[in-house]
Amino acid sequence: MVTLQSLFEKDKESFLNTLKAQSDTASMIKAADSAVSRILFKFNEQEESERVKAAAYSILSTVRTSLNLIDSYGETKIYSREEYRKQEKKTGHSPLFWVLLGVGCACAVGAFVLLLFSVRAISMVINLPVFLVLLAAGMVCLFFSGMNFHTQGKQKQSEIQTETVSDPDKIYKHLLGIMLTVDHLLADVRTEEMIDARHELEKDKDGMNQKELALLSQLLEDAYTDKNSDLAMETISHIKYYLHNRRIETVDYSKEDHAWFDILPGEGGTLRPALVMDNALLKKGLAAGGRL
Repeated sequence: MVTLQSLFEKDKESFLNTLKAQSDTASMIKAADSAVSRILFKFNEQEESERVKAAAYSILSTVRTSLNLIDSYGETKIYSREEYRKQEKKTGHSPLFWVLLGVGCACAVGAFVLLLFSVRAISMVINLPVFLVLLAAGMVCLFFSGMNFHTQGKQKQSEIQTETVSDPDKIYKHLLGIMLTVDHLLADVRTEEMIDARHELEKDKDGMNQKELALLSQLLEDAYTDKNSDLAMETISHIKYYLHNRRIETVDYSKEDHAWFDILPGEGGTLRPALVMDNALLKKGLAAGGRL
């Protein structure tokens, strides 16, 4: 008996390779939908029961509609190492800060001292370029030392680009679990169908179904008496096929199934097969000699 699970397991490599070749989740959903449709088509080709086919189509249609859940991602938060780590209090400053601060203060003090000792106008004119250079150098050094101080107190921010992609192996495992669940549901459908068919046959001993069963059993008995002819073998094949489509199997005599047969003296083996549905006897068979 074919199952969705076995068909999907046979298609595993092709399914995974197709998913891994997709560049985004939307493409993966389309690939998964095509795979489910393909499995359903293969299943229907091998399944004989129309009721089971209809149930499989209905259930897998719901599964196909639910495939969009693959893309149900919530908000993704990414924390860099600098952002996540608590900001530690700094107990000191970098050497660059102290160098710039010292040079800036020295230049400023030097300019002030030069200005203080340049009392005469002539001295002031001579020392003016030196004064301006010292003053400018002090201002630049103090400015950069302040920038360094501000940068040390600022927390680093890092820009991170993320992309979320579905895992093909997880998709396969989840779908395989779904196929297994659907197989259990379809097994229940098959059981219900067999029970309904058996009840239909057994509901009235004098009804048309019992008469039909007796007629087919008699036709099989007539054909079994002339197994060497092509017409008899063809008749047996057609009747067995007809009964099989109605979930009824023909069973030839064996020691294990002797309770399903009426035994006649003599030789000959199976004279009429027993008719059985779901391991329950519907019509006794007939055998000769108690052995094949």
